[in-house]
Amino acid sequence: MASKTIAIITGANQGLGFETAKRLAREHPDYVVIMAGRRKEAIEEAAKTLQADGLAVEPLVLDVDSDESIDAAVKEVEAKHGRLDVLVNNAGIGRYTDPSAPANASAASKVRTEMAAIFNTNISGVAAVTDAFLPLMKKSVETNKPKRIVFISSTLGSMAYKVDPKGQCHANVARAYTTSKAALNMLAWHYMVDFEDDAANWKINCNCPGYCATNLNNNRGFDTAENGSINAVRLATLGPDGETATFSNRQGPIPW
Repeated sequence: MASKTIAIITGANQGLGFETAKRLAREHPDYVVIMAGRRKEAIEEAAKTLQADGLAVEPLVLDVDSDESIDAAVKEVEAKHGRLDVLVNNAGIGRYTDPSAPANASAASKVRTEMAAIFNTNISGVAAVTDAFLPLMKKSVETNKPKRIVFISSTLGSMAYKVDPKGQCHANVARAYTTSKAALNMLAWHYMVDFEDDAANWKINCNCPGYCATNLNNNRGFDTAENGSINAVRLATLGPDGETATFSNRQGPIPW
């Protein structure tokens, strides 16, 4: 398997993660694309769909909210492949309501519950997954290929757009989600700084897929998940001369 590039995409059973896995496996047959998801049946079914088209994908059970699941996933990848070359941190949620909350729950309680759930998945989960897989990424031995980490962010996390009264995201009210994406950009920067002295061998970037119609937004997006996968795949396949420490979509750079 030494000649194959080993890539993991989290949250790959549907939406942007699924389309990213499909595009990466279709356009880069020298990749083994590990499709990770928290529900065993769902991720196995998604992988079977792409395998039926002859694509080199594998399912992996990985719940970013569970330390035990993350640890088990790392052990499985290590046992099977011995290393990891590419990590696409795609898994995330856009909203959360506690179904067990009492009808008279206070506004403060609702806010705290939603913020905690979204940050647990979109920030803590991403950090936990990335840190857990870094030792395997450091074992990457690909010739003339850097290690690549892609964080799926959003223009909604752009502070520049938020503070600009004329900015496209100035009036957006998805408070918990947008705040989590701004925090994700800062989290990504920690990794960018960690490896900035080895930029030829580490390409770490943030990507906005665009406002795509997925379950994340009740399919209200005006773009397709297929189009949303374009820049993520580009960043996941960068060479030594590719960019690092950037925030972009398929149209170009996004201001932080």
